[in-house]
Amino acid sequence: HLRFRRTLLREAEEVTDPAILNQWHSQLRRHGVKADIPILISPLVTTPLTVGCFDRTMRLVLPRCDYTEAEYKLIFRHELRHILRCDSRTKLFLSFCVAMCWFNPLCWIARRKAAEDLELSCDEAVLADADPDTRRQYAELLLKSAGSGAGYTTCLSAAAATLRYRLRNV
Repeated sequence: HLRFRRTLLREAEEVTDPAILNQWHSQLRRHGVKADIPILISPLVTTPLTVGCFDRTMRLVLPRCDYTEAEYKLIFRHELRHILRCDSRTKLFLSFCVAMCWFNPLCWIARRKAAEDLELSCDEAVLADADPDTRRQYAELLLKSAGSGAGYTTCLSAAAATLRYRLRNV
């Protein structure tokens, strides 16, 4: 995790656009997050992701991509779900379990399934009480963020079967 984070943040730049920052900070306050979590843009990522296990080390990393204001809102809502539930810590713990039981294929499967469930539950939280237009926009955002699997991505960004499942749920 530390090596991944260091590599990811090495070439990242802080977001300076006041409109994006205002939207992010209002979302943080609205959800009761007291920490000021910076937003970075990294050429190494192809999908938005949150990295860091603690408030002072947490960063929201975005790819170099032109998102609309509505897309930023959906991205922020999704990533805030991860932050509020401490999903980074959960994934770190699951990786520790896999390292301890590397010889057991069930541990590897359990980690992958848990990571998929974390993403699916974030999708569900973002789309709770959403109208059909918002659902369509979120599905388009998922497709736009899917990427090829090159660079640093979330575990679901390039998995076709999982992406189909996420889109069907949306």
